[in-house]
Amino acid sequence: MAGKNIYLIGFMGAGKTTVGKELAEKTGYVFIDLDEYIVEKTRETIPAIFEKHGEEEFRRLEKVSLAELTDSGCIIATGGGIVEDEESVSLMKEKGFTVYLESPFKTLYDRIKEDTNRPLTAQGAAVLSERFNRRLPLYEQAEYTVHTENLRVDEIVEMICRRYDG
Repeated sequence: MAGKNIYLIGFMGAGKTTVGKELAEKTGYVFIDLDEYIVEKTRETIPAIFEKHGEEEFRRLEKVSLAELTDSGCIIATGGGIVEDEESVSLMKEKGFTVYLESPFKTLYDRIKEDTNRPLTAQGAAVLSERFNRRLPLYEQAEYTVHTENLRVDEIVEMICRRYDG
């Protein structure tokens, strides 16, 4: 495998970071978690960015950071909301291969509802469900979708490797 970036997209709790790390290990690609990249760059936690500057500023940082990594030849776990920015989606499609890690909302919510490092979880299930449903058609535009429910991480990684053509 060599060449384009692999962008993992999906809602919070989809397993983008977990799958990305194992995919990087299998392929020899460098793994970058976009949220961690932003934390390193700003020296602020995601909750602190949301609290001090708001979601709009976080989305701006996300977009700028994504653009900085376009020629890196990496596996990039994106934030769940990156798909709401058309320029970011175009950039990912131009510079890489997009993979949607799909799971039902209930499964995702069960994974994230207690996670205090995710500022949006405080909004509750109803608000998050609406956000998930708004983003769903955007996620579904990925070049490849993996229905992750009941699959092990290594199975997901293998499916991505079989489909990716570098």
